[in-house]
Amino acid sequence: MGKFIVFEGIDGAGKSTQVNLLGEWFREKGYDVVITKEPTDTAFGKLIRKLVLTGGKEGIIDGARISHEAEALLFAADRAEHVNKLIKPALKAGKIVISDRYFYSSLAYQWARGLDLEWLIDLNRFAIRPNLVILLDLPVKESMKRINGRDIGNEFDRIFELQKKVRENYLKLVERFPEIKIINAFEDVETVHSQIVALVEALLT
Repeated sequence: MGKFIVFEGIDGAGKSTQVNLLGEWFREKGYDVVITKEPTDTAFGKLIRKLVLTGGKEGIIDGARISHEAEALLFAADRAEHVNKLIKPALKAGKIVISDRYFYSSLAYQWARGLDLEWLIDLNRFAIRPNLVILLDLPVKESMKRINGRDIGNEFDRIFELQKKVRENYLKLVERFPEIKIINAFEDVETVHSQIVALVEALLT
């Protein structure tokens, strides 16, 4: 079996950058690496982007046109396809799978929107647990500085409050899921990468 590593954190924490750096690190060591993300590029993932991430005058990330329960179910459906058609086969083939977000994102974000945590966990019970989850933790003020170039405009205050709740939820999830390890994402890119490598090397030994 291969290894499954997930990156989590609020927007602007540097997940995509660190995913790519770690993928390159593994490749240099001769591993077969699969880099993936959620929402995926499947039909479900594209639907989520249309309805949730980019659809609706009310915002980028809060599913203005659909209920939070429907949003959670859409993410779970996309994840089911992700697990069964990509993650499990790749791990069975001995590959390293690195994902930018996974079900922990659903727990943190949808819990922040008022959904019941236990219901969300049960909804995602089919999702296999990663070997390692790297939580890139970042103060929300720094997050907003980093994403300020994105088109958030008048939604700044609302997004700030949501991100604050999400960060708090991620830190609570650390107590629930021992596979989650916290990395201070306020450090520079190289320092963060070296700390991640240290966690991964411990996993591989």
